[in-house]
Amino acid sequence: MKYMGREMLKAGPPDYTKGVFQTLGLKEFHEYLMLPPEKKEQEEGKKLLEVSIDNMKMGTRRYARRQNKMVKGRFLEHPNREVPPIFTLDTTDLSKWDDEVKNKAIVIIESFINGSPCEYKSLTSSTPEDIKKLNRHSSNYCEICERLIIGDKEFAIHLNSNRHKKVLKIKNSLMVNTQKAKTVSE
Repeated sequence: MKYMGREMLKAGPPDYTKGVFQTLGLKEFHEYLMLPPEKKEQEEGKKLLEVSIDNMKMGTRRYARRQNKMVKGRFLEHPNREVPPIFTLDTTDLSKWDDEVKNKAIVIIESFINGSPCEYKSLTSSTPEDIKKLNRHSSNYCEICERLIIGDKEFAIHLNSNRHKKVLKIKNSLMVNTQKAKTVSE
């Protein structure tokens, strides 16, 4: 840490997008780490340490939420993708680590290796069945807008879009005006 501090003083502020500076929690402690040792023991240093700890906890929670969202999106929300069962383990209370994490993980892994049913329930997709049945690669042609749209879901979105409704309204009014012109000329 001392070496890093000296290097940072020479080079200026670190680039938190490269190398060790990407480590979770390091940028939150940057101001505290840059304090001289005597200031770290003073009230200012202790307060800065508390703020840094709070910021790191908040960043860690944010990171965990992003990871959970990524796992669910990548593995559970794609209906046609074959993935192994995904289980949740509650790691929030360290005093319950053996029961809530270690022992459950052992049972889950053993059931997977042995090919036997697991006593714990895996996560399931929250995607509704009608959306799972949609073909993502189908070709749909909108006669009104004269557009080719790939995917059933995208086509359904297009049919409810303001652009589609606007084109439909314009074509209907043109048709009404054409019919009026025909009746007037007859």
